Amino acid sequence: MVETLSYLDIKKLGALARKLRIQAKLSQAQAANRLGTTQSNISAAENGKGTRYIGVALKMIEEFADCSVSGPFYMVTGIIIDD
Repeated sequence: MVETLSYLDIKKLGALARKLRIQAKLSQAQAANRLGTTQSNISAAENGKGTRYIGVALKMIEEFADCSVSGPFYMVTGIIIDD
């Protein structure tokens, strides 16, 4: 069964991406350069601006948490669990 992210979940996903970027001591511009995207896309992903930016947030999480979120995942109190 495929589940879609709700608006609140997208906000949590973005908040987690932001937290990991800050822990990596990177500015939005530095993160964008590292991920091959724009600073405005990083900002939109971190602020949960819509489903269009979920891929950017997931890419940030994979890069800055050094983990994979390619399989099914669930948002549980701001933590992504990879099944």
